[in-house]
Amino acid sequence: MVWTWIRIVLYVTLGAISIRYGFFVRLAGAGNTFYRIWFLLGAVLILLAPAAYFRLWGHVPKWLRYVVVTLVALGIGVYVSLLLRITSKFQTESEEVDYLIVLGAQVRDDGPSRVLLYRLETAEQYLREHPKVICIVSGGKGVNEPVSEAECMRDWLVAHGIDAFRIILEDRSTDTSENLKYSMALLPSEETRVGIVTNNFHMYRALGIAYRCGYRHYCGVPATSTKEYLPHNLTREVVGVMKDVLCGNMSIY
Repeated sequence: MVWTWIRIVLYVTLGAISIRYGFFVRLAGAGNTFYRIWFLLGAVLILLAPAAYFRLWGHVPKWLRYVVVTLVALGIGVYVSLLLRITSKFQTESEEVDYLIVLGAQVRDDGPSRVLLYRLETAEQYLREHPKVICIVSGGKGVNEPVSEAECMRDWLVAHGIDAFRIILEDRSTDTSENLKYSMALLPSEETRVGIVTNNFHMYRALGIAYRCGYRHYCGVPATSTKEYLPHNLTREVVGVMKDVLCGNMSIY
């Protein structure tokens, strides 16, 4: 009975933490609804508490229990495997490039979101240190954005001292795959050396999509991210990688 109550307290505590974290992410205004996954996870954990109290698991047919346990173990295995691959690209060795592609992210009424701001600060520093590099800012206008992501990025870089003639706009894309496909069409040749600027948690997927798009000479130029939102961003990336693999946009590497 003691073990049962320990499980009940654990389920309720973890469920409450998950739901609270969901509200925390929601208040950040990330521009998408993926934060709901934390509410779903929290609800499932809390519902496990009465199931444990009434020992409902023991009434489930043995074959079904094996199926559920196998699926849960498989899901955890896939999640951890992809998580390790994603975090392995947090730090990459940047090379000398001719063009820099800055991938877009949420734009708010008062300017770039924090995620996008980190990318812009990284791009600004790189462009200052490499005055001959041309920059492509890539991102269209979402329904909840005042201007296109490309326009916002161009304006921010110009306001921070980067010459406008060094910046090319790609303002049609709606996701990472389109970012890289449409930006590739703006490069002078297939041999152009390209640096891809995005946040560390997004780098693995960006590089994988770049490879599938046909980039030949490319490297990552990782920007930082906010630690409080890292669990959310990493979980969203795991789902994003699985989606892009299933859609044929990238391969696991």
